[in-house]
Amino acid sequence: MNRMNRPGAWRLLRTAAPRRALLTGTLLAVAAELAGAALLGVSGWFLTTCAVVTLQANTTWSWMYPSGAVRALALSRTGLRYLERLVSHRTLLSASVALRTRAARGAARLTPRELRGHRDGTLLARLTSDVETVAGLPANVCAPLAATVTTACLIEILLLWAMPVLGAAELLVWAAGLVCARLAHRRARAHLGAAAEARAALRTVLLGSRVAFDELRCLDAVPQARRAATAAMTAVESAEWAAARAERLGRLALRLLAAAGQASVLVIALCAAPAQPAASVVGEVLLMAAGWELLERLPRLLHLLSQAGDAAARLAPLGAEEPPADPRRSGARVLETAGLPLPGSAATFTTTLSGPGLVLVTGPNGSGKSTLLGQLAGRVPAPVGAVLLGGAPVQELPARVVAETVTLVEADDWLADDTVAANLRQAAPSADTAALRAVLEMAGLSALPLDAPVGSGGRLLSQGQRRRLAIARAVLRRPPVLLLDEPVAGLDRPTAEALLDALFRALPETAVVVAVQEQDLGLLTRTPAAVVRLGGGGDRAGVGSTGPVAAGLSRSAGRTAVVRAR
Repeated sequence: MNRMNRPGAWRLLRTAAPRRALLTGTLLAVAAELAGAALLGVSGWFLTTCAVVTLQANTTWSWMYPSGAVRALALSRTGLRYLERLVSHRTLLSASVALRTRAARGAARLTPRELRGHRDGTLLARLTSDVETVAGLPANVCAPLAATVTTACLIEILLLWAMPVLGAAELLVWAAGLVCARLAHRRARAHLGAAAEARAALRTVLLGSRVAFDELRCLDAVPQARRAATAAMTAVESAEWAAARAERLGRLALRLLAAAGQASVLVIALCAAPAQPAASVVGEVLLMAAGWELLERLPRLLHLLSQAGDAAARLAPLGAEEPPADPRRSGARVLETAGLPLPGSAATFTTTLSGPGLVLVTGPNGSGKSTLLGQLAGRVPAPVGAVLLGGAPVQELPARVVAETVTLVEADDWLADDTVAANLRQAAPSADTAALRAVLEMAGLSALPLDAPVGSGGRLLSQGQRRRLAIARAVLRRPPVLLLDEPVAGLDRPTAEALLDALFRALPETAVVVAVQEQDLGLLTRTPAAVVRLGGGGDRAGVGSTGPVAAGLSRSAGRTAVVRAR
């Protein structure tokens, strides 16, 4: 996408930082650079004039005023830069706080499917690196860029006023420098894009190899995986080296043009002698050097500006203004499906979940139980049919709205690399110690200390402990609708029966949808409202049974399995 068509970093920054602070920092930076350029030009003129006066033995020339001007410019440059740093640092802090707050709130407006895509740490990157990139725009880009442009324009005006031919020649050199900087930036950006793609491929190879390391070792495929990782790493290094080479060539071109510009100023000014004194010629050359010293920053400024634009584009979904509340979406506690296709079957599934009840989804491995639960939770898009929450499509609702009603516990649910208590408090931050111990006892984990670390992904716990801890965390939310994906897989029969019985006692008002394998159906002592079987053909797509919840099952001519639970 073209950078001009993306949400601008400057537009995002203006809404997060005080405009007065942005303007103040920019003006201070411009003034500091102008003072620095003037200091270099006046110093060169002053030293040359002193040398000429000494050679001429001129005792009438006073060095007091030029010396005072040099000192005043030096002090002004130092003071202005210090003040600019103070203002820019305060602006960065305030913008970072505002952007992070807005991005954190925006994360709650993502749909479950979008939020699921951030589980690999990308959301944390948005809240840290991307926010810092955009918030650092005033100090790192805006102020230096404004100072560079202003200083270069004033130097060009002075040269045109002193000698039009000199100004015109220098204008051509500056235009060539801008073109070189722009071309070098484009080449470097293209190589950096290739490096980012190669880095993503490398990450995929490394993560896949780590997860499947035991299988790779058993199949003696570790050397192939190592070669694939080496090839991906080589691609990353090649692209990064090409980007660095493009940046170096761009800086080299600017330095060569700077030398050409200063040489042209010197030659043209000396050819015009004695129209200009030698001291004025030296001052003009040094003034040009100050301008080109700033212009050499242009490749880095363009790179930082592009990074800020990319970061703003990634932050745009999180930083958008919150839409007005939809009355259909607030307080929605009814989950409905209409014409939802059942995996591995020609039948469709229609259900209304509200209030206490139990619906079982069963079938062999790979029959689509997890896919069906993911569609009910809005994490997996349904090809046809509809899943509605409060009358609105669940996949279009913010994750915060969905989480108020629906909680999905996956077969291998995510656990933070933290303590047991910290993982439980993700569902209920204000839960006290007694509440945490109560849900652990419900899940059969009363012997597990609250301060025990679980490790990365829960690796310090057994598979059964990880599964029960995730279920305990879900119980703390007290959701109106709870979706459980094979909650008893890997548990012995007494533990599984105790877990399910305690779960239903802990959530007496919750509609529970449980996906289990058929051999585990005997573990459920509670009579389900309906049983949906997958992978057995259209005639076995849905089987109803009576229970404490009024339920009905019917089939229309279109071979539709309908389950209504109220």
